[in-house]
Amino acid sequence: MTKAKCPLCGGGNLQEETGDFTAQFEDEKGQAREVVVHEVTRSVCESCGEYVLDEVAEDRISAAQREAMGLLGASRLESFRKSLGKTQEEMSDLLGLGKRTWCRWESNDHFQSVSFDRYLRLLMFAPANVRALETIDMWKHGVETPSALAERFPYVRDVKTAQELGARFVAALRSGPFKTSAD
Repeated sequence: MTKAKCPLCGGGNLQEETGDFTAQFEDEKGQAREVVVHEVTRSVCESCGEYVLDEVAEDRISAAQREAMGLLGASRLESFRKSLGKTQEEMSDLLGLGKRTWCRWESNDHFQSVSFDRYLRLLMFAPANVRALETIDMWKHGVETPSALAERFPYVRDVKTAQELGARFVAALRSGPFKTSAD
């Protein structure tokens, strides 16, 4: 069996090694940080000493970096999206992201910002906010205008008043038994 050549120097053979891997990264404040991931397998060039990581190793390192930063992990994002019955592209559309952004977050290619992570946690905490985003999206596309709502709910005589009462009801819930320390 022929050993793989180093893709960096082209001269040395790659040998598999397993051990601790220290990854450096910048946190949300631009501070240099380190995270140690145990038992990472990598291919090391016997000539130049550089290493090559496979997809499994890269995913483990990315997951450790996200955890060190306090961010939701890729698998948690995927579970959340699937719980909503959405594709990656639909999730990007719902959140107002670029078409591939959510996909990159789920695949560990990129991390969400701390502020967007908080936003996602709010959506997970209160699913009614997801429905609110879906309604806003429908309004933007002209699907759920007040007149469309009136057609869908013919028994509601005054849609505007019903919306106002709904907003007052939500406010009452938030100030009552469902009030959180953040309110």
